[in-house]
Amino acid sequence: MDESISGQSAAGSIGSDRAQLSNPQEGLIYTWVDGSLGVVEEVVRAGFGLLDDVRVETQERLGATLDLVEGINSGVFRIARKALVRADGISARALTNSQHGWYALLGTLRRTSQSAAGLASETAVSIVGERKATQQLIMQSS
Repeated sequence: MDESISGQSAAGSIGSDRAQLSNPQEGLIYTWVDGSLGVVEEVVRAGFGLLDDVRVETQERLGATLDLVEGINSGVFRIARKALVRADGISARALTNSQHGWYALLGTLRRTSQSAAGLASETAVSIVGERKATQQLIMQSS
């Protein structure tokens, strides 16, 4: 192919005006200067072509890196949201079970206190009833 890496015609390629040998009648100094300028021109062209290639590759790699970072961030946020939902489910279940436990404890305390009151009442009635019976026996005996 007649193009350099940078996509421009190479100075020494066939069909280029630099590829033609200088006319021997133009002289040695002219030939050296013209040849040297052609080499310098090719070095400048290649240098800027290389810099442009580096620029393009850097831009593509940085774009890919940004896509990767964006994807990682997106993934991290999705995981964080799922973890939040799972933690909320655990919290809701714990609160519900704690609430049921407290209701059960309060119900047990209520029933225990009612049963204790009933037992105390029955004991009092029993004791009072026995006293009355004892007093009545004592009165009848006397």
